[in-house]
Amino acid sequence: MSDIKILPAEIADAAMLKQISVNAFTSNYEKYGHYPPGIESLDWHKDKIDKGLYYKIKFDQKIVGGVYIALHSDSEMKIEYLFISPNSQGKKLGTAAMVFIEDKHKEITKWFLFTPYKDFRNHHFYAKLGYKKTGEVRPSESSEFKLFKYEKLIK
Repeated sequence: MSDIKILPAEIADAAMLKQISVNAFTSNYEKYGHYPPGIESLDWHKDKIDKGLYYKIKFDQKIVGGVYIALHSDSEMKIEYLFISPNSQGKKLGTAAMVFIEDKHKEITKWFLFTPYKDFRNHHFYAKLGYKKTGEVRPSESSEFKLFKYEKLIK
């Protein structure tokens, strides 16, 4: 039987999480010409682990992904990055991670995130979890690239 665990990431996990995130976001690089900010930097991963809201996703005792969240206010949390190794996608690991973080942070009443406009699989995934598209952001006026904002309110 498969075993899924979501645990706080440790500094010793940083190199593995960096590699998995780069692999997971390679399709973004191919579509948009860049990775999400920071994902390629080992120092970025170490810094986020130090902040204490970075979790590793383990499947059958191997790290296969991660989720980094950031407190936006006393009642709002931003899901900065959720990534699963391409080899481990489709096994409900992302769903398990989302359920875990929402349950762990019961004080949060508003969750939000941004995901690229052409990442249709992500749009479906977040909608399935109760997130609603609430806006669009164009980080650079000189590019057609845009991000969709998704939010989920917890009562």
